[in-house]
Amino acid sequence: MNNNIFLAALNALTQNGCPTDLAQEAAFIVANDDPFQADLGRTPEQQQIIQQTLPYLQGGIYDQFETIDETPNPLTHGQFLGNFGGELPDETIWRLAEGDSTALNDIADHATRDKASNIFTRLEELGAWE
Repeated sequence: MNNNIFLAALNALTQNGCPTDLAQEAAFIVANDDPFQADLGRTPEQQQIIQQTLPYLQGGIYDQFETIDETPNPLTHGQFLGNFGGELPDETIWRLAEGDSTALNDIADHATRDKASNIFTRLEELGAWE
């Protein structure tokens, strides 16, 4: 079992409202996946458990807002969503839009990170988070 995958899956599920028992079962399954076997080595019962967890992972942090104007800082959220929506995880976009420069470290692609850094710097110079 891969403990890092187990903990990451468990945290992702529970933070999105998945019941703890179901999250633990699913995290255990994912942590024991075998990429060299058909269906990752999952039994039909295990596949069903994973299917039950998917709704907890399909919503995003922005789902609670009807428009960008309802976010805490529409200017910054609009900039980062407009430029990186669908390309970066919502959590990373949210953190950037809230002025968390450490989120830049989560962007693996150098060109995307540079673009995000440039936008972040321009917004910072404008005093967007003051």
